[in-house]
Order: sequence, then C-alpha cells, then structure tokens
Amino acid sequence: MKEERNLTLKIYYKLFKRIWNKIAGILQQQRGTTMIMTAALMVAILGCTAIVTDMGLTYIRKQKLSNALDAAALAAAQDISISEQKARETAIEYIQKNGFSETNVEIIVSSSVKSIEIKGKDNVDFYFARVLGFYNTQVDARAKAVVFPVTEMTGVRPLAVEDFPFQYGVQYVLKEGAGDGYNGDFGPVALGGTGANNYRNNIKYGYNGKLKVGDWIETETGNMPNPTEEGVDYLMNQCNHTPKCTTNHYDLSCPRIISIPIVDTLQVNGRNEVQIVGFAAFLLEGTTRKDGHLQVLGRFIKNITVGDSDGTGRDYGLYAVKLVE
Repeated sequence: MKEERNLTLKIYYKLFKRIWNKIAGILQQQRGTTMIMTAALMVAILGCTAIVTDMGLTYIRKQKLSNALDAAALAAAQDISISEQKARETAIEYIQKNGFSETNVEIIVSSSVKSIEIKGKDNVDFYFARVLGFYNTQVDARAKAVVFPVTEMTGVRPLAVEDFPFQYGVQYVLKEGAGDGYNGDFGPVALGGTGANNYRNNIKYGYNGKLKVGDWIETETGNMPNPTEEGVDYLMNQCNHTPKCTTNHYDLSCPRIISIPIVDTLQVNGRNEVQIVGFAAFLLEGTTRKDGHLQVLGRFIKNITVGDSDGTGRDYGLYAVKLVE
C-alpha cells in the first residue's frame, strides 16, 4: 500500500506541475482576455479529469495485478510438495485466468524452503492525460507465499498417534485393536465431548473446534468398534475419484485424507490428558480385524490444509499456506 501511495503521489505531482506550467505559459503570453482564461480553465479541467480517470485506472489495474499474483501464489504453493514445475504451471494458470500474461511475470519457486515468489508488471494506457504529454505508465506488484507446518486448525479427526519419525507412503495403524493399547487406550481421543455418538460424528465430519500445538486433549476409553467402522466406512465411500486415490496419486480434497493430532504419548491410564505436538495427514485405507478386533489403517502423506501457522511448528507433512508479502 505504501508503494501504491508513493506511485500515485508522484504522478499527481507531475500532472499538477504540467498543468501549472501550461496555465503559466498561457498567462505569460496574453493577459486579461476571456479566451485565455477559458483556455487555462480547460487545461485545468483536463488535468483534473486525467487525475480522476487515468489515475483511477492505474490504481485499479495495480490492485487487480496484486490480487492476481496473490491468488496465483496461494494456489501454486499448494503444489510445491508435488514439484516445482507443477507449482509454476499452477501459478501461470491462475495468472492467465485473471487476465494477465505470464511473459511479464517472474516466478521463483523454492522447494527447499517451501516458498513461491511472483513478481509482475503491466502497462496502463492513459486517455485524458495524453493532452498533458502523459501516455502510459507501468505498475508493479509482487506476492510471496510460504508453506509452514500447521500449528492450529479445525476439522481434526478423533484419532491420535504418538510422535514418531513417520515415512511418507508407509502404512500405519491409526487405531489399535483391543489389547494393543495402553491400559484401555487404543488411539481415539475425546474432542468436544465424550461418548460413541460424538466420537462417530467427529470421524465423519471432523471436530468443528479449533486445536493448536500445545493443547491438552483427553483420550477416549474403550475400543468402540462400531462407531469407528461406521465413521471410517463413511469416509471411504465418499471417495468417488477414478481411479481411487493412492499415495502416488490423490486428490488433495479427497474425504479419505484426514488430519489427526500427533501427541507426546498414549501411555496413560484410562481417560487422561495428552499433549498435541503437531498435526499430520493420512490417507485412510479402511479398517481391518486383528484377532477379531478392529484396527484403522492409513498411509502417511503430505498435504495442504486450511489452518494456521506461527512458523515454529515441527514438520509432520501437514502444511498451511500464508502470504508473507
């Protein structure tokens, strides 16, 4: 905004200076006639019209360019985890959709720091300011989006796993069967309340409250196989992609992709509190039976989600995108 104000003030100053010079030149040549005063007045009117019209067009075009780059950066940042080339392609797609040419845009992608910076420029043709010798101007804008590990989010599912050096694409048990948990705890957590109905709904739709790193949440006691199976089956059936999503190819919005809290430990007795140390995304692979007891399986993946970050979170592959410039 400061750069925009400076640009506008500079152009205003030049216009007023040009208008004043025009008027001063006319008055120096001839004084006291109606024709001269009318001519001077016309120059002033044209100058004011130029300020209102052409400067307005300049501001609008700059704002439109800035919005286009913001949208492109936010969208492209979500594809950095796929590849730098994919992120560039997405950025160009959004730039073109917003009516600008990629030939006037510089795209800088860094997969190492998970960021994308886009610099753009555009020419604005003047109309009324041409009378004063101004024919066009150039507007510039830039946007930078950074992908940070999520530290705060909603929509979390009521399953938790202990802090572990997860490997992408590897299958993990997200909820143990009976006898595999610690003293009756098998992985479920109580979010926004306890009981089977609350637990089932949180699996299906995600917990609508906000959780953040450092929060303490309660473990949910009991195995609850039926609510678990109903909730997981519901999500599995929502994946209507062809072919079905896999860790090698999945839609970022697939309902089978769930976000769950990573906690410091699950070695607690009965219902007790555990602390959130991060968030991770898993691609659900359904339920299975081990010794007759229900388990939930999922593969560890990278994903972009709607969330927030303070930039200090540990990297568990679940990210939020933020505009930093």
